[in-house]
Amino acid sequence: MKKLSQWQKLLFETNYSILLKVAFRYVGTYEQAIEMTYQGFVKIFNEVAKLQVALNVKLSEGLSAWVKRIFIIALVDKINSEINLHMPRPIPGDIWQEPGTGTDAESERIYIELIKVLKGLPLTYRLVFNLHVIDGFSHAEIAKMLHITVENSKYNLMEARKIVLSKTKYYDKSADSLS
Repeated sequence: MKKLSQWQKLLFETNYSILLKVAFRYVGTYEQAIEMTYQGFVKIFNEVAKLQVALNVKLSEGLSAWVKRIFIIALVDKINSEINLHMPRPIPGDIWQEPGTGTDAESERIYIELIKVLKGLPLTYRLVFNLHVIDGFSHAEIAKMLHITVENSKYNLMEARKIVLSKTKYYDKSADSLS
């Protein structure tokens, strides 16, 4: 039991700041992002228990991708059940500060500008854009999560791209990827 709690602590410490930023792209306020991050970790820990993951699993890139995927699915489920999570609010400046990341000021500024644009999108556009472009989900997966058709997912992405392109010069539609 002690090994499990140590492993959970390490998993939390390794992924908290990353998942907090992911949550903030999806919900309206910093407080909601914090709450969703904690709730997401509960879901992640429950999934780990279901899968009976060995306690000596290394925190590899594959595990981090799995953690992020489980987190995003839990986040979208929560958003579907609570409409007030999409009300945009100002972004606190310290959310972007992470010691030792080594990101340059220009990349950080571009990222913050993009997040501000995304937060201004209508909810479904924002969800589809985040899920497809940033987090790599297919339109079929998005349609299932949001209870819409694949065609609706594609349409919402197209409309979101138009808005993002009109409001920022940093989104490269041909690359269709953001970091």
